[in-house]
Amino acid sequence: MSEKQHPIVALKQSQRPQRSRSPRNNLLLSLKKNDLDLELDFYSSIDPELMDKLLEKVLS
Repeated sequence: MSEKQHPIVALKQSQRPQRSRSPRNNLLLSLKKNDLDLELDFYSSIDPELMDKLLEKVLS
């Protein structure tokens, strides 16, 4: 019995270009208020109305 050896070949990979994903949560604003020892970081996933209310309370 003769055994035939086959060369090892690489599997074909998809030729579609990889899509780059943007981060889901981008930092929008980082705020520090020293007299209150308060630090806030706002990310892009925050509801704009909530961000406005929080900023009004912190900055007043």
